[in-house]
Amino acid sequence: MFKRIFPLAFATGAAFAASVTIDPSATQQEVVGFGGGSVYYQGWITALGSKTQEALYDTAFTGLNLSLLRVGNWLQDESKGVSADDITIVQAAKKRQGNKLKIEMSSWSAPSSLKQSGSVNGKDGSSKSDNTLKTSTSDKYGKYVYSDFAAWWKRSIDAYKAAGIAPDYISFQNEPDMNADYEETLFDPTETAEVAGYKEALNAVYDAVHGSTKILGPEPLGIGYSNFQKYTKELDESKLDGYAYHLYHAGDGNDNSGNNYLAPENFRKSMKAIGTTYGSKGKPIIMTEFCNMLDKTREEDMVGLAHIMQIGFTDGKLGGYIAWELFWGEGRGQLLGVCTEGWGSCKKDEIVVGPEYHAMRHYSKFVNPGWKVISATTTEADLKTVAFSNNSDSISVIIVNTGKNEIKLDNPEIPGFGVATAVQSKENGLKSKVITASSCTVLPARSVTTLVYKKGATPAAATCVDETTDPNYSAPVVTPSADVVIVDYSTTTDVSTWSKASDDLLDVTYVSSALDGVTGYASVPLAGCEQADCGYKSQLFSISPAATEALGSCAELVITMRSADKSNAYVNVGGAANSSWVDYQYGRPANAGKWVETTVDLTAEGDNGSTALTFNSDASGIFIAKIVATGCTSPIQAQVSYNSNSQNVRAALFDLNGNVVWKGYKNEAVNADGSLNIDVRQGMYILKTKFGTSKAIKK
Repeated sequence: MFKRIFPLAFATGAAFAASVTIDPSATQQEVVGFGGGSVYYQGWITALGSKTQEALYDTAFTGLNLSLLRVGNWLQDESKGVSADDITIVQAAKKRQGNKLKIEMSSWSAPSSLKQSGSVNGKDGSSKSDNTLKTSTSDKYGKYVYSDFAAWWKRSIDAYKAAGIAPDYISFQNEPDMNADYEETLFDPTETAEVAGYKEALNAVYDAVHGSTKILGPEPLGIGYSNFQKYTKELDESKLDGYAYHLYHAGDGNDNSGNNYLAPENFRKSMKAIGTTYGSKGKPIIMTEFCNMLDKTREEDMVGLAHIMQIGFTDGKLGGYIAWELFWGEGRGQLLGVCTEGWGSCKKDEIVVGPEYHAMRHYSKFVNPGWKVISATTTEADLKTVAFSNNSDSISVIIVNTGKNEIKLDNPEIPGFGVATAVQSKENGLKSKVITASSCTVLPARSVTTLVYKKGATPAAATCVDETTDPNYSAPVVTPSADVVIVDYSTTTDVSTWSKASDDLLDVTYVSSALDGVTGYASVPLAGCEQADCGYKSQLFSISPAATEALGSCAELVITMRSADKSNAYVNVGGAANSSWVDYQYGRPANAGKWVETTVDLTAEGDNGSTALTFNSDASGIFIAKIVATGCTSPIQAQVSYNSNSQNVRAALFDLNGNVVWKGYKNEAVNADGSLNIDVRQGMYILKTKFGTSKAIKK
């Protein structure tokens, strides 16, 4: 139907010709919208100065052309009423987007009075049965207080409507499968002797709110292991107006959110399974929450998000996509970071636009609700394409170049249409830049391009050049010796470098028993009480002169740690002992139940470097497995001993978060010196065979 230009021979890094074919007649699912979550940090936003606050709203709602906003139902304590901060933010959104903007509301917990534990927080329950609804001997829907739960939801909807926040969609439980330490209520697919049933709760909520809003569900944590289907197959689907899920796992061992941003194809199998079965039922499928779960933004996540969305709107048959963090505090948001003067470590009011903002914008700015996905195909493996049409006078084609080579595209020929606007974002280059509309387009390596076609448009003469290279950007020089290991308790048992600044703290101890793939770590006791009550009680970690020098020349610390409690710990980290580190880092997360790599910014560390690190928190303690300085100019690197075993046995490789990253035979993965020769990221790993567990490093 349309012209196909075959690739020319090319040298590594050179551009070659490619084409994309668009068929507007091959229409698929309808688009509901694109959006983000305004769930936490609302107080930071409304505390901004009026000028910055208005600029934030313009950037978020007008700049992204948002059509979905996810908010929380926080009326677990009904005596408090609807948050004034939520009212202000929604009013600002509606002022800019009008009725185009739809509100999706999820609940994190039922009121404490309806839960077995008597608390909205999972950390206050000792078992799954504590963290679900209370039992009942008289409820008409089942063995738990489903009727009371549904009545609370009806009162909540009425209260939010009266406050000007009328939810167009509700999900009555965020991640019903997640036994979290924060606000949560557990629901199994159907009720058991231990946990209330999502099926029974849906029946009750439907009867209470039907006609006043639409219901999405079941909104599980992830879509791996047929988790979504385990819920939906039990439900009366006539009581759902749409389907919702999150992407925090994808199955087949692909459970690390940060890694999945770097390998989005991990999602295709699971998304396609859902899209194939549920995408033809006349109800939208909406991805309602996902982020990389890292405490930092990464340039590569712009292409990562655009690629994930491409998979979702093609094979996944998505009708909508909502990023987790529309706003986030400390300037570290997924789409927008917010800094409020005097709050946390913020020195001034500031808006930080993240790389993922631009990925979302390529979709949300140029595709509106009611448009339909249409066929877009290419034979180029590195190009991921998706197209949308309003079935009238506009077609938007989004092309993600996931590869390492620049590609020259002969723009798709669509009879009666021409390219009116072309917008491009390049990793480590210019973002959301309007480029010359012509008959061809350069697709830089690791870039996202949107071509907006209008009926009757005539593009300018072909120029076909890369217009998104940032002349101010210099690619960092990365060498294998760019990281400095401050301490790694898989290679040392010495905790004598720790000292307590408060006499009533317990000593730091070394723990040798394995914990989720980590074979050794320091147990660091902390205050265990609110700092307003007991003050700052710090543990000090003395570092070597080489490490001190590294702190003055590195970009950030990466601390592998976890909470010693059932609840997440939030740790303050800074320099000590002759410190020239002026940017003290507050509230660095140490999650409960899993190891996390928490980052600490070193850009404000002085050239001399601190000779110690200080840690304090109101948690009772944390575990620390490793501290590494990254983005360094110092060529210092820890050496790791390794005992080689050449047996041809089955093996599995785990990262320090306990995630499986590779399976195969041991001699396929490990060199004689214990280093890894498979395609994984640099760092320490745990290699397990039937003969035992050992450590290996990717150099």
